[in-house]
Amino acid sequence: MNKIKLEYFKPFGPGILKGKMPEKVLESFIKLSDEVIDKKRKKWNQALVGVIDDEWKIPELLYKDFNIDLFIDKIFYSYAECYVGEHLKWGKNKNESVSDYTIRVKRGDGWINYMKELEYNPVHIHTHCSLSSIFYINDYVGDSPISSKDTSAYDKANLDGHTTFIYGSNPAGEHKPPPSMRGEMGSHLTNFISKSHIDIKPSAGDFYVFPTWLLHSVYPFRGKGERITASINYGVLITFNKKENLK
Repeated sequence: MNKIKLEYFKPFGPGILKGKMPEKVLESFIKLSDEVIDKKRKKWNQALVGVIDDEWKIPELLYKDFNIDLFIDKIFYSYAECYVGEHLKWGKNKNESVSDYTIRVKRGDGWINYMKELEYNPVHIHTHCSLSSIFYINDYVGDSPISSKDTSAYDKANLDGHTTFIYGSNPAGEHKPPPSMRGEMGSHLTNFISKSHIDIKPSAGDFYVFPTWLLHSVYPFRGKGERITASINYGVLITFNKKENLK
């Protein structure tokens, strides 16, 4: 397997793992998603909160059939390694290392979202798992903006089709006030304490792994294309190898 460039970053409380699928893996994901929508074996809408017609469960055997099972396992294992390393960094026992822990990951439910015009995913979490993920199969976010409002004063002019991760809030609800508000608020530092959310624009091949309890949503878009993503849940078990000194 080719070495995968990963970034474990913390825009707020929990860590998020970001990476880019190698070209062959993305091609396999595209073939897998085509197979899922073509066969339509098990509709998965009833298990999800999204206002999306085409949400289909990924049969377990397809991960192996399309040679992406080991890749996905490695991604989630890497998140767990980053998590352990982070906690050891700030822990009291400096003699411990990641190798002192056994990490086990187990794949849970996975599904393909074929999101169409004006469909959306409201703010939600995932359940019955430790970690979840988003794999962007394409980067479609619509043909034209839903709103004609001039938002040029803001950093993000159009969030149609974007994913938003949400964690708490901060003063005035923004992490960087637009120019029109900076005079009223008095300083660029007014909102320095923390970010309340980050917005992710889909890019084919990108993926994100995050704690199952991290709130997230997807905005609707306008257009005749489909926004295609895969979401896969995992269970994680981390155990300490060394016996505690009972003296």
